[in-house]
Amino acid sequence: MMICKRMFAITLMLVLALPLTGCWNRRELNTLGIIGMVGVDTGNNGLKTTFQIIKPEKTSKGGEKAGIPVKYIQSNGRSVIETFRNATAQFDRKLFVSHAKEFLFSEDVARNGLAEQLDMILRDHELRLSMHLVIIKDSSAADAMNIASGINTIPSSYVDDLLKQYKSHSKSVDSKVIDFLKTYHGKGINPVVTVLKKVKKAKIGTGESEEYELNPEGAAVFLKDRLVGFLDGPETRGYNWVVGKVASGIVVSPTPNSNGTTSVEILTAESKNEVEITDNNIKIKVKINMTGMLDEETSKIELTEPAVIDMLEQVNSQVIKQEVEHTLLKVQTEYKSDIFGFGQLVHRKYPQKWKNMQDHWDELFSQAAIEVETETKITKTGKSSSPVKE
Repeated sequence: MMICKRMFAITLMLVLALPLTGCWNRRELNTLGIIGMVGVDTGNNGLKTTFQIIKPEKTSKGGEKAGIPVKYIQSNGRSVIETFRNATAQFDRKLFVSHAKEFLFSEDVARNGLAEQLDMILRDHELRLSMHLVIIKDSSAADAMNIASGINTIPSSYVDDLLKQYKSHSKSVDSKVIDFLKTYHGKGINPVVTVLKKVKKAKIGTGESEEYELNPEGAAVFLKDRLVGFLDGPETRGYNWVVGKVASGIVVSPTPNSNGTTSVEILTAESKNEVEITDNNIKIKVKINMTGMLDEETSKIELTEPAVIDMLEQVNSQVIKQEVEHTLLKVQTEYKSDIFGFGQLVHRKYPQKWKNMQDHWDELFSQAAIEVETETKITKTGKSSSPVKE
């Protein structure tokens, strides 16, 4: 009897396990069109979406890769999801978007609002919220999608690697779709988005055909979900100083009492922001502390003297202060959009006052007084304690 029960249990487990074997929704790679990048422009029926599809690697007899590694298709529609479905009528494989690295939008699409365009990304189970969100400046998204001027010949991988370099110079931002959605739905802060611009590549030598590259310097400023303007590279670093996202870079300042310059590499940077409200007058305080290493000195000065180092620190601090003040003033007066999150500080510190301010905070931010304080500490002078110039 025990043997029969045991055999029945084993048989039952095997029967139940059979449907669980394998992947029920398995799709073979050779049946899919793997999308590396998506670009959205305005089109005849509303939107025009360009899909960059990665082709299977082909090799020549010598083993080297041959041919263009990607293929492009375009489709029109009244919504982003409609362009996705319409594209299936133009391609011989099912479009697979889970591996897409970037979602690009043209400037005119962004100025009309991104919220409705991102709704599909939030809902679709294949699209990832960790994709890079990029605004293409001065050209269409489609025009920027075929450029790969780096070592990587696949444009989507080239852009991915390019955007990751922002930590080396701090003059751009790396925004993801999830970052935009969090900020857009938040209170007291507006989104800042990655920018790419198609520019002519400098010719080196002779006989070269005209080529283009993508320049990632700068950032796109939003008010709610609408693009209202851009920051250039130094202005974007000014933004990064305020929000504490400066990771590295070089600060160049004039060397006092000379025609030379002092270049200090940023080792660490911290920011502390405060908001004070007195009789409905709003004052914003920004304090930035930077430690750095002297990377280059083009004048003849005595670097072993503490007083000289103090002088260089003061000038360096002044350059940072001017950079930050310029960015704050531009965002306040031209864009009237709190991209720094000062409104969130008000919400935490003055919750009752915030209830009356939150609906028109960006206007109040544009009228607030701002005080910037900067401090630099040069902790290293490199391998040499004196300049080369005598």
